[in-house]
Amino acid sequence: MMKKIWDTLTATWLMGTLLIFLATVLGVATFIEKDFGPNAARALVYNTWWFEAVFSILLVNMIGSLLKFKAWTFKKLPVLAFHLAFVFIILGAALTRYFSFEGLMHIREGETSDVIWSSDQYVRIGNGDEIKDTKVLFSLVSPYDYAQSISTPSGTITVESTLFVPNAISKPIEKPGGSEALELIISNDQNRREVTIFKGDDLLMDGIRIGFETFPFEDFDIHVCMLNGIPHFSSNKKISKLNMLTKSLADLPGDSLLLLEPSVLYQVGDYRLVLKRYLQSAVLEPVQVSENEMSGLSEAIQLKAELNGDVKSFFIFGNQGVLGKKYKQTIGGEEFYVSYGAKEIKIPFSLRLNKFEMERYPGSESPSSFASEVTLHDHQNDFSTDYRIFMNNILNYSGYRFFQSSYDSDEKGTVLSVNYDWWGTLLTYVGYFILSLGMFAALIVPHTRFRFLIKRTNEIYKQKKALVGILVIVLSVTTLRAEVQPPVPVGIEEANAFGKLIVQDNSGRIKPLNTMNSEVLVKLVKHHTFKGLSADQVMLGMMINPNYWMQVPMITIKHPELKSQLAISGKKAAFKDFFTANGQFKIRQLVENAHRKTPAHRDKLEQELVKVDEQLNVFYMARLGSFLRIFPHPKDRLAKWQSPSSVIAGYPSEDSLFVSNIFGLYIDALAQKNTEQANEYLNSISKYQYKYGAEILPSAFKRDLEIWYNKSALFMTLSPYFLLLGILLLIFNLIRLVKPQRQFKWILRIGLTLVILAFFCYTLGLGIRWYISGHAPWSNGYESMLYIGWSTVLAGLVFSHKSPIALALSSFLAGIDLMVAHLSWMNPEITNLVPVLKSYWLTIHVAVIVASYGFLALSALIGFLNLVLIGVKTPATQKHFELTIEELSAVSEMAMTVGLYLLTIGSFLGGVWANESWGRYWGWDPKETWSAVTILIYAFVLHMRYIPGLKGLTNFNFWSLVSFASVIMTYLGVNYYLSGMHSYAKGDAVPVPSFVFYAIAIVAVVSIYAFYNDRKQRGGSVSS
Repeated sequence: MMKKIWDTLTATWLMGTLLIFLATVLGVATFIEKDFGPNAARALVYNTWWFEAVFSILLVNMIGSLLKFKAWTFKKLPVLAFHLAFVFIILGAALTRYFSFEGLMHIREGETSDVIWSSDQYVRIGNGDEIKDTKVLFSLVSPYDYAQSISTPSGTITVESTLFVPNAISKPIEKPGGSEALELIISNDQNRREVTIFKGDDLLMDGIRIGFETFPFEDFDIHVCMLNGIPHFSSNKKISKLNMLTKSLADLPGDSLLLLEPSVLYQVGDYRLVLKRYLQSAVLEPVQVSENEMSGLSEAIQLKAELNGDVKSFFIFGNQGVLGKKYKQTIGGEEFYVSYGAKEIKIPFSLRLNKFEMERYPGSESPSSFASEVTLHDHQNDFSTDYRIFMNNILNYSGYRFFQSSYDSDEKGTVLSVNYDWWGTLLTYVGYFILSLGMFAALIVPHTRFRFLIKRTNEIYKQKKALVGILVIVLSVTTLRAEVQPPVPVGIEEANAFGKLIVQDNSGRIKPLNTMNSEVLVKLVKHHTFKGLSADQVMLGMMINPNYWMQVPMITIKHPELKSQLAISGKKAAFKDFFTANGQFKIRQLVENAHRKTPAHRDKLEQELVKVDEQLNVFYMARLGSFLRIFPHPKDRLAKWQSPSSVIAGYPSEDSLFVSNIFGLYIDALAQKNTEQANEYLNSISKYQYKYGAEILPSAFKRDLEIWYNKSALFMTLSPYFLLLGILLLIFNLIRLVKPQRQFKWILRIGLTLVILAFFCYTLGLGIRWYISGHAPWSNGYESMLYIGWSTVLAGLVFSHKSPIALALSSFLAGIDLMVAHLSWMNPEITNLVPVLKSYWLTIHVAVIVASYGFLALSALIGFLNLVLIGVKTPATQKHFELTIEELSAVSEMAMTVGLYLLTIGSFLGGVWANESWGRYWGWDPKETWSAVTILIYAFVLHMRYIPGLKGLTNFNFWSLVSFASVIMTYLGVNYYLSGMHSYAKGDAVPVPSFVFYAIAIVAVVSIYAFYNDRKQRGGSVSS
């Protein structure tokens, strides 16, 4: 019996089942978090006993596999390292979960603290003799997470939670057993407030005292009482009644009891009073409001207390990271208190905040960095030291780690996150290190699966004879027909000189004006040039001859209903097309309605309306010169730069006069074709910039290099190059397989040379962007897509000597990546980094993890091609096809192996970065979780050959293709469909593009036919 249990616990099928089960559960948990919050995901998944049980069984399975396969031999060293690494990681996670804690320390300048507030939430119950703290995870789906008891002389009080209300405010609810209450609206010229006053209440608000059945009534500015069941009021102030129809005020007799009518406005002295409603029996209960209406509100918990048969329900309020307020309650004559919130944790030393420092990007409110100057005092060990804590620079002392987290709005206080997890972190890091060694060993040690695949591809390359297939791919390139040029186009030399001016954008980045002009033009026409004119020429033309450019069709209109509204027939509309003859905005109501809807609920017309409205605003601001923040402040280099249209304030009179007039003179000179005078004005602006902003201006070389980068549109140019090159190489490789006598050696060598040359240009472009921005070029969606394309070409080059088809596929895929990078929803702008990203970990972590996507993408594309080949093979071509399918499958598995290794190491490096930045190496953030999902899925695919029923190349290629969906979800889906630290849309999901459904349909059809055809011809090596 025991042997049977042991065999089951160590079976490969159980391992595969657990991997897929974990991947599924983790994926579901991220959507639970999106809909119900992090606590819900933890309560239902991450912190459950069964979730721990799965990891425990997986741990036993790994240890059992080591024993079963005798993995301690040198030949199986990588296998031993893999399994031992995960043993360490799981044990480290267990230590972190059960023995570590996190919290926040808030200190004001000049103050000292030795207390942190826990990041976990607790319900505390006490009665003076006994106090109990219980960790809780309240959410809408886990409202019953608390149950506790406390002893009293009269017996045991049991308390349990029955309701959870997030983002709660107290509102009066009609309920039996309540009290009479009034909902009033009180306002004056400064404030307007809605208040609820219960019978017997005495309310002092904004200088006015209000009472309800509270005596003596003469002490109140407004006193309300009930007369025959109807509210009446009196006041010691002058009272008037407003007739809502005639808008007239009628004075009412003072010192008398007056009828308080609902929805009637009374003027009482300087205040206005309206009775919203009268409630005969009401209680105050928490009501959830939308976070869009109000944020930062408390959470409300309804508790039920019971003592000797007596039952009492009541609400308490609290917030995460804030000490809970004590709510006193009495039941059966016994008094106790309950609180909900953070727990106070005392540490064995103290920190004094000497100074908090904030640095911003010049001319912007965006933080560049912030830091806390502290002094650590350890009186027990007679130790004291000064330290500077800032993002990615931690204070580590006595097992406690302090991280710069946030700061007070007045910038006189700091919030430090605190972590205590020495052993858990150590054991986890040891696991990371062993795993990295194991992965490296798997690539170079003899007798590993990776080395076997290399050997096998060499054998197949010598054996294969032919591959029969027909592949027809058509590239169509459309061009726009040139239209009439503007009557007075700006000369290219004048435009180039204009583009060399320096400008400051809204985020504070200092850059050439050519960059700003290019960004504006891309917003308008999706390209860096328009009708043969450069971006600088177009922007200058808009300011010199605005009437002409308002009539030039620039804005693409696709939806037929929008074309009908604008009364246009072509594909593009001019600015004037959006306005009637008297200046009315034709689509104003449509645009307002579209903006009122969330992105997920907008139809295609509304999506286009939002985009077009943004383009119109950009055009309008560009025409006015609002983007031209080209004048630095003469007294403050960090101040916001001014545009010619700005209201100049705080400038010396001479500088103010210069800033207000010089650009207008420059535009007038250009309009009159007086280029010599225009150049003098432009030189004056340039000298002004260097006079007051020399410290922060880029060098002339850096400026000119950025302008060249803009004009070259290097990555956009490389996209069709890689696409065409990949298609041609694929065609020649397939012909070569069909007719071995025609090897096309020179053509393929030339193709390889061209790919290498393009890869060099690609690498150069990334290096230039790195130099211009000052940080690694993979800090946002656009840059990471560029990097994925680069890593895809790298993967193809790595495996090109094993299979030339891999090079063709990687080149084609890189072209697709570059094309996607330049779609409208990608932002190609170079931007400043937020403080947390100013770390070498950005370079390392993102570079490794995003590079993995290129290798996994190559594996997926090979999988798709193999499914096509499996689907079209016939008995006559089976032998030839299977050699090629096996070869490509081996390359796919090698690419998948490298991709999985990079993904795993990159994810762990991200954990190290997170630990160095805010003291937590794993927090179940959706991005982290989906990285784990992807790792689990690909680990399962690579282990499928050990699982009965899942062996075979058809299964492998199918899973190598569909598994890439998890990469897409990790890379894009999390950003736009889930909430978390890595999300762009904060869970406000955008509509799923229609091409996704077409792609799913194509994959489904190809896969089904491949399995059908393979089963029909079963008996070949493809399925065995």
